[in-house]
Amino acid sequence: MIDEKYIEQVLDRADIVDVIGGYVELKRRGSNYEACCPIHQEKTPSFKVNPVRGIWHCFGCHKGGNVISFIMEHETMSYPEAIYFLAKKYGIEIEEEQQPSPEQQQARMKRESMFIINAKCVEFFVQSLQRKDAEGARNYIKGRWGKEYAEEMQIGFAPDDWNTLYHFADKAGLSIDLMLELKLLKRNEAKGNIYDFYRNRIMIPIRDRYRHIIGFTARDISGIEGTPKYLNSAESDIYSKSNSIFGIDVAIRQAAKEDKFYCVEGAPDVMRLQHIFVNNAIASLGAAWTKEQFEQLKKYATKLCFLPDADPPKRDEQYGTGIASVMKNGLLAMQCGFAVSVKEIPLGEANSKNDPDTYCTDKPKFTILEEEDFITWYARYIFKTAVTTEDKSTAIGTICRMVAMLRDDIKESMYLDKLQESYKNKNLWKNAINLAKQQIKSKQVLDQGKKIDRDLYSRYGFYEDYNAYYVISTNGGSPVQWSNFTMLPMFHIRDSLLPKRLYKIKNQNNQEEIIEMKQEDLVSLSKFKQKVEGLGNYIWLATEKELTKLKMFLYEQTETATEITQLGWQRKGFFAFGNGAFDTEWHPVDEYGIVRLKSGNYYLPGSSMIYRDDVKLFQFERKFIHTNYSAVTMRDYSEKLIKVFGDNAKVGICFLLATLFRDIIVGQTKSFPILNLFGPKGSGKSELGHSLMSFFIIKNTPPNIQNATIAAMGDLVAQCANALVHIDEYKNTIDLDKREFLKGLWDGTGRSRMNMDRDKKREITSVDCGVILSGQEMTTIDIALFSRLVYLTFTKTEFSNEEKRAFDDCKSARDMGLSHLTLQLLRHRGKMETDFTANYRQCMTDLNDCLSKEKIEDRIQRNWVIPLAAFRTMEAVIDVPFSYKEMLDITVEGIIRQNQECKSNNELANFWNVVSYLLQDGEIFNEADYRIDYVKKFKSNVIKNEMEFVRPRPILMMRKNRIFMLYKKFAKQVGDTALPPESLKFYLENSKEYLGVKNSVRFKNIQNGVEITKRVDIGEGRTEYRKTSTPEQAMCFDYEMIMDSYNINLEIDTDSGDSDNEGIRDTKEETLPPVQKKFSF
Repeated sequence: MIDEKYIEQVLDRADIVDVIGGYVELKRRGSNYEACCPIHQEKTPSFKVNPVRGIWHCFGCHKGGNVISFIMEHETMSYPEAIYFLAKKYGIEIEEEQQPSPEQQQARMKRESMFIINAKCVEFFVQSLQRKDAEGARNYIKGRWGKEYAEEMQIGFAPDDWNTLYHFADKAGLSIDLMLELKLLKRNEAKGNIYDFYRNRIMIPIRDRYRHIIGFTARDISGIEGTPKYLNSAESDIYSKSNSIFGIDVAIRQAAKEDKFYCVEGAPDVMRLQHIFVNNAIASLGAAWTKEQFEQLKKYATKLCFLPDADPPKRDEQYGTGIASVMKNGLLAMQCGFAVSVKEIPLGEANSKNDPDTYCTDKPKFTILEEEDFITWYARYIFKTAVTTEDKSTAIGTICRMVAMLRDDIKESMYLDKLQESYKNKNLWKNAINLAKQQIKSKQVLDQGKKIDRDLYSRYGFYEDYNAYYVISTNGGSPVQWSNFTMLPMFHIRDSLLPKRLYKIKNQNNQEEIIEMKQEDLVSLSKFKQKVEGLGNYIWLATEKELTKLKMFLYEQTETATEITQLGWQRKGFFAFGNGAFDTEWHPVDEYGIVRLKSGNYYLPGSSMIYRDDVKLFQFERKFIHTNYSAVTMRDYSEKLIKVFGDNAKVGICFLLATLFRDIIVGQTKSFPILNLFGPKGSGKSELGHSLMSFFIIKNTPPNIQNATIAAMGDLVAQCANALVHIDEYKNTIDLDKREFLKGLWDGTGRSRMNMDRDKKREITSVDCGVILSGQEMTTIDIALFSRLVYLTFTKTEFSNEEKRAFDDCKSARDMGLSHLTLQLLRHRGKMETDFTANYRQCMTDLNDCLSKEKIEDRIQRNWVIPLAAFRTMEAVIDVPFSYKEMLDITVEGIIRQNQECKSNNELANFWNVVSYLLQDGEIFNEADYRIDYVKKFKSNVIKNEMEFVRPRPILMMRKNRIFMLYKKFAKQVGDTALPPESLKFYLENSKEYLGVKNSVRFKNIQNGVEITKRVDIGEGRTEYRKTSTPEQAMCFDYEMIMDSYNINLEIDTDSGDSDNEGIRDTKEETLPPVQKKFSF
């Protein structure tokens, strides 16, 4: 049997439109798709696909289901075969399970037989709906849910007969014993005959997550008094009331995107809401929800909104049944870690019963229902009936326990104001909340300290009195005082190099401090006294022997914690911020910097009151914090980003997703790219960096790479794991060592340093974060660095008022902090762990197909596939306004653009380096093969409107033919392949330094290093030797950009002789040409 986790992966990853679209042309009709059925022959389209619900249905052949059932039908496959088929298509590797035992094999076969029986019975019930005596049932179904929805959900009818289903089962060869076990049939114990259990009822299938039919909820339509309105299936091997959730098969996709389920009371309510496209509606198939059901839901969403039935209270009841049920279920949901709200439906006419099925006849009626926070809703109801002081006290206690569960000071403060509307006494509420918090944290070491068993004192020979330590005198005299203070042990902070201990120290004047003592402060009397006396009036009067006794006692009473030295993802399975940690829920630190998790206690010193006033320490930890200031959703923020930054924002979001799970990804890829944001000043490149950093740090200030040392940058990237770091102001003029440092980030190596703490050996610090690098210059000076990037360009520098308003809107959202979205994304780590590898391979295959006609640098493609595969893995569970297909197109375009830049700049760098070498080798000469003129105005065939410069600007003018010839000759000499002249010309003309062609530029004639002169007879027996020059077309370049981009210098010093003379007159002999100018490097 295939493990359910693989079935889950197939359902999450297999896009039903993509799969079915491979067999038949689907046409969009509203939010759905339609086509002629690929399973049976038809001319008029009756085949519908609903991508939101993840289902298909043919109204011609009446077949339907999910993506797995489609493959089963179309390819005539079994259920396991269809899963293997889809798994292969979507790159999911299904591990073969161990050979099951005979008992396990038998249990599996029994479950599969039960699924088959239920599926066959659904077919029977659907067919029975066409009977003449089913007209009442047909009208009821059509009026309540509509014919189309009923067919999709396979709602049927159990005839008002005693043995119709029994005869059908017998004829179809179904196991009667299993049908008796499923309670589809019953046996008359007295007569021994078998009869149909469900009669004259509308049959609604109950499905599990995988759309297996696990049971039925059956609605009576006889109207006979005393007949149960609804009957649900009996408990069986495939159906458990406490675990099963009605509607879960349809609800999951929408719930994961909205991070919310709508919880209603019964199956008809779910069906009504799903019929009006509230697809994330579910029901417990009973009034009471269970912890087991809530644990299932936590995998997909963190919020629950209850819609109680509006029932008038019966006599002697305080609330209607629906309200009372939600009060109980909402409290349990909060205890399970959900954020809970309520949408309340009004009573019907004349205060009659109302429910979602009756009231929510369309989407607008559902939408206008006010959604109220559960705690305030609960308080409003409970105080309506709280009459006595005891009632009110109980109510306040219950409400405050709910508030304390939130463990959020900001929300607590908001509730404090809101709850006064129910009972006006702020101090009472405040005290009650504090009491509830103390009760929840009763096992923790807080202000009241840890209670120490006084009997232990007899083991150490001293006792505590009046905040001091004493020992009984051996000669019967007065007690001997050891100290004027006591120490309350709090935590031992484990560390292989620098262990430390936290104590609460209190003297006889009731002065109290929290002290952090390194192990070295406790190993000798002098250091101990120096540490405690440095705090103030804390004096140790005894010897080192007594101190040893005290330490034996203190060490025995101390809890242990581990200091977190790198924020972000921890190997123990949680994500650490500076002020708390997240595993499956948020755990804030206490005032001592301790956070308690299932995996142990952890110490975050940046949040400890010990260092609260020392602002110079733990600066990063104080910024890298989780806040709840914002309620913006992932979709809303993504839309804001995309409105401002376009496709670059989509790539940035995908890079963020990859970074949050970097450790998983690097386990597959062994490398992780840098996100490069390149553009001129004011183009928005750095702002996108700030916008992404807001998922971790509010208003982050990135370091300037030009000013920062390599050591400082090494520390920066080592401070966090699976989080972003932003480095700004990249320029090609940075030190070579800094470029090498950036290249080392790609494969996870940081800087090299000497380890003075351990073994004094050189070590390489690891890099566990995702790095954003922004700047105004392309990194093409170093192609090895450029090929390690995901390269994004920002070209626009002028923006409309509307665009500026969009940016302000985005900035306002990010400045509130986005760590709440980070926690939402981290909930899906399990999905990344199980699905990334297969998605990575599939994305690589998709890219290979799209780029089959391109010659792509392998490293560039492997960089871009990482954010793409991360998004593909998460697409089904996050709500963003773009799809995998869009991202695939963006990725292909980005790879081609970066590859072209890489190839172009690689060739250009090679060309200009050859030019520099030719100059040094005396093959070419300034003013002969090129010239550099400083001009204030410039125009060419490209720049037709004359450019003016504030200061003289150097323009490089080059004789193309000769230099191209020497470039080709040099390449042949060194055994390299030169670019063809046309290709080289193309690259040069498309480079950012190119300014166009200028006609009739004069170049000196120099041969073998000697300037050629011409003898001219000027009469009267005199001659003059004049320098010669040749006018030619010149390719023109911005020389400053050439120097910055390729790190070359083509300027030379000029000898100050008579090189500026117009001519040299001599009657006897020719004058030698001017001395050749030399390099100055």
